[in-house]
Amino acid sequence: MSSVPPQRQPEDGHTFARVIQFMISKAASGSIKELDGLCNIAQHWKPEQLLILLPVFYHHLDPTRIPDVVTSRDVRSIMLARYSLKGVLVTLNRVNSPRESTQALQAIADNLISNWNPCHLWVNFFYRHFFASSNPARLPGLLITRSEALKLVVNMLMRMSLIGDSKTPQSLINTPSLHPIISQLWCMAVTSKDNDFLTEADKVMGSKEQGAFQEHMSYVVQACLDVDHPSFTSTLIHVAGGIRAMASISFKYIRNIRCLYRKKVVSGQSIEDTTSCDSVFGVPRWQIMLINCFGNCANLLFVTSQQNCALREAYIDRSLVAIVIYTLRDLCQLSQTLKHDDFAKHVKKAFEDALGYIALLMGGPVDDLVAVICQALRARFLPTILQAHTCIPGAETTECLNALLITALRSYLTFDKVLRIAGSELEADEKSLDAIAQRDTDLLQAWSLFKKDVRRFLDLRSQIPAASIFFDRQCAAVHNSDEWHPQWDLFQCARCTVARYCSRQCQNIDWDQGHRMACKYLKAAIGPNGSRYIRRSLFLLAKIEDAEIQSHREFISQLSVTALGEHPEFEDRLVLEIDPVAEGPTDKFKLKPVSNYLHIFPEASERPWKVASKWCRSTRLHSLCLPPVIRIHEGYEMTDQPKLLFSPSTALRMAFKEHGLDAVVNDGASSVYYTGSSL
Repeated sequence: MSSVPPQRQPEDGHTFARVIQFMISKAASGSIKELDGLCNIAQHWKPEQLLILLPVFYHHLDPTRIPDVVTSRDVRSIMLARYSLKGVLVTLNRVNSPRESTQALQAIADNLISNWNPCHLWVNFFYRHFFASSNPARLPGLLITRSEALKLVVNMLMRMSLIGDSKTPQSLINTPSLHPIISQLWCMAVTSKDNDFLTEADKVMGSKEQGAFQEHMSYVVQACLDVDHPSFTSTLIHVAGGIRAMASISFKYIRNIRCLYRKKVVSGQSIEDTTSCDSVFGVPRWQIMLINCFGNCANLLFVTSQQNCALREAYIDRSLVAIVIYTLRDLCQLSQTLKHDDFAKHVKKAFEDALGYIALLMGGPVDDLVAVICQALRARFLPTILQAHTCIPGAETTECLNALLITALRSYLTFDKVLRIAGSELEADEKSLDAIAQRDTDLLQAWSLFKKDVRRFLDLRSQIPAASIFFDRQCAAVHNSDEWHPQWDLFQCARCTVARYCSRQCQNIDWDQGHRMACKYLKAAIGPNGSRYIRRSLFLLAKIEDAEIQSHREFISQLSVTALGEHPEFEDRLVLEIDPVAEGPTDKFKLKPVSNYLHIFPEASERPWKVASKWCRSTRLHSLCLPPVIRIHEGYEMTDQPKLLFSPSTALRMAFKEHGLDAVVNDGASSVYYTGSSL
């Protein structure tokens, strides 16, 4: 179909008006040629003039004309709908112009919203019959190729994603019939191995840059994501092929972003190598594309992780936390070339979405939270999180989020594995990290407390003999002996899951020698879930517990006097609650009646506390009436429901005669975190 070339407005305004009126009349009556001509002319019009054409464009989008099977009688209606959607897109291109914001532009956007129902039905038709169909209709006069159908569909979805939202009834998120199409296109953009198709799709999107198709679809998918609307996530998982397939596609999505960044960096492309058409805000177009795709990807992980627990765990299994941090670190280097405030807004949003996803995981809603923390630390989480805020001028929210993440990470230092990895990272980059943290007051305060706790806990850990730290590699009946076993050669007590034995005979001997009584206390010391990370951190927790009580004896004595005044009926039944990572003594210690902690033991009575108290007095362990409890953080968002453990120090001393908790000489245990050995 021939098209009319772009025309300039003649000097005689009356003549031009008559010509346009004639074209509008012909187009409204069904002239395909004049409708195409109006689309070309509209590209040069002002928003106020475009309002004249909108009724013509929407007139030919009558949903009753959509055929189930394309025949020769439907060619005219289909071509009119094609050029009508093209005209709608021409007008919408002016809506998203950052330099213009007028009532006319708002009227154009409102017209699309009010006419979205017929528009989305035609979009669905063009996708099914001309793009997704393996045998599209080939009829005389039906001039629609697969590439043109893709361009029409993706651009309509893209424009609507920039206008509507979840509160708008006529929007992508509230149009379920389009969700399978959006999901299929997104999966295709990420996973397709057809380089010819992807290259053609990028060109169709109007960009010479690799990844333009993926960028467009990332915007469309983001417009459909909402925590309160999980239906799209369910469709996305179904189209992807299940939970594991969805996690794999998401992994490839962010890996594509990182690979493209690496490719551009290796090629050495800079702003001087780009033309004005290839740059935005004075920054190369590919940089904007990478930042936007990364932010959209982080938002996808954030929203879908909240909506689907199985998908959240699948993301963790695919090490998405690590690759998010790696990519964030790469983009920190990229964003140092900021030259425009508008670009800084793109960077700020992308980084906040990424940090928000990490904060969501560190808030505690995962099955294996310590594994996530370790995964993040190994991916250089500390330098990345500190450096992120330096790339975003004036991003107060992100700076605060960085400090919160450091504070959340500090609450996990009581886990031996986290402590070792954090100590190793601190040893390698402390000076450079200090220099970055000093640029922000809140960040510096959080960082100083983090370093202080790392050093303090590592010092306590160095005082524990290696034989005690690696107690799960020895037979409990002959604990602290020179004979060490591979973990798979030992079997554990089924009740407490702490004590390990090399034979049934050793277990029977240890049971008679004291494990009968200590078993339930070891179980209470690792909690009802029996986390392996807590089990392997028992000696560290016990050492921290002893050190906290020893260094704050006077404050605890004053606290007991106050508590007795508040609860005189619990004179000898007050329990000390210890928070190892709290900043001051007031927040670190609390004395409460034992009735608040009966849930720690299965029988929910005071009898276990009395037995443990009698044992403590016989050994002169400490002067407290009842053994203390220690608080383990599950994340800064879940502090209202803390995890409390029975005194690890008391439990270990009851279970192991040669416990090693009173040792002050290091025999090599503190060097474990330097070598990266795994417990």
